Amino acid sequence: MKKLFMAKIYHKRFIPKINEFVNSGFYIRFDINKLNDLHSSVFKVNKFSLFSFYEKDHGKRDGSSLNNWAKRELEKANIEGVDRIELQTFPRVLGYVFNPVSFWFCYSKDELVAIINEVNNTFGQTHTYIVRSKNSKLPKEFHVSPFLDVKGNYEFDYRNNNSVHIDYYDDGQLKLKTSISGKEIDWSTKNFLKLFITKPLYTFLIVVHIHFQALKLFIKKIQFYKLPEKPIKDMTYEWRD
Repeated sequence: MKKLFMAKIYHKRFIPKINEFVNSGFYIRFDINKLNDLHSSVFKVNKFSLFSFYEKDHGKRDGSSLNNWAKRELEKANIEGVDRIELQTFPRVLGYVFNPVSFWFCYSKDELVAIINEVNNTFGQTHTYIVRSKNSKLPKEFHVSPFLDVKGNYEFDYRNNNSVHIDYYDDGQLKLKTSISGKEIDWSTKNFLKLFITKPLYTFLIVVHIHFQALKLFIKKIQFYKLPEKPIKDMTYEWRD
């Protein structure tokens, strides 16, 4: 199983001042135990190409088995019986990628039983949020933006096919609404070449765009929060439905 999606990425900050944007892009989704199926003339696994996927970009970040890492994370959250895991993420383009968040959809006999949300910030840190249901809440315990404090909670919503919504609340107020939705297109050399022609620097521009939005918030004099000490734990799974 391998899929390619055209993506719509939405982001809206409500408090204390509105900041909203919509970006277009693309992402891939595949069975982590079938990496060899991704290989083509323009897409490689663990090798440089126009497009590529490297195991070391996820999990333990050392190139070791992603399946083993995911199963250990699930065991920590007391989730068992998963027999298939599909990873949704951005691929490398010309060897470069930054993934603000990747989604690991975990199935047991074709039933979605958990989602691992693998979150990265631009300071080189990673945290995972694991939810059991398609609509769950978890406390925010990881620094992502210097313009948002590490408190409050996230609401995760996966109820619409090929769409993920993550909203951030603090003191009962909706402060941030985000989503990524996709429209599947054929996984073909033709479509990858079209993406390369139309979005040749896409993964690099993700980082540029993050810093551009940060500059806008700075100009708007939004409160700035310094990078806190790295959290003791690297996973949050004490869900509250």
